Amino acid sequence: MSDEERNVLLLLIGDVAPELLHEQVAGSAPTPLRVHVVAPTVVGPIDWLATAEDDAYRRAEVRALIAEWTLADSAEVEGEAGEADPLQAVEDALLSFPASEIVIAGDRSDPDLEAALARFGLPITRLGPAGGRRSRGYRALRALAAGDRAATPFVLFVGVNGALLLLGVVLSLVVLSILWVSGNL
Repeated sequence: MSDEERNVLLLLIGDVAPELLHEQVAGSAPTPLRVHVVAPTVVGPIDWLATAEDDAYRRAEVRALIAEWTLADSAEVEGEAGEADPLQAVEDALLSFPASEIVIAGDRSDPDLEAALARFGLPITRLGPAGGRRSRGYRALRALAAGDRAATPFVLFVGVNGALLLLGVVLSLVVLSILWVSGNL
């Protein structure tokens, strides 16, 4: 990589105006500019619980393609849909793209994302404001679901077994109530 070359890993979370992308990413860039767009899937809680992630993946592909078209006239650009976890999406992209910086864009990005991305040791820039701060419970639940906690398997084991035990108790009470009302008890 020459001193003038700029390899940008563009992390596109949610929607962003194409004009902003073109102005901020390619507008003042030295040549040559290489951009690798990663659009993590944005999965809502209902979709996540129902494992209906196909539509979210297609929407992420469309966001990546729009960014590619937007930057195509001023950069060598490639794009892809990534994992729902932005950290995993960046880690996967860095395996094949030698980024010199990470640019975060989009209206669904978490304000804590810069601190989490610092582990890759690259300069980080954010285009536009960050999305709203998530609650501590929401962040903990997402980290647990992503397997970021050492206790994830244990918590899931206890949670599932606790739910099954509760279901068994409720069903037993329903059966006992039916038997008592019918006089068979």
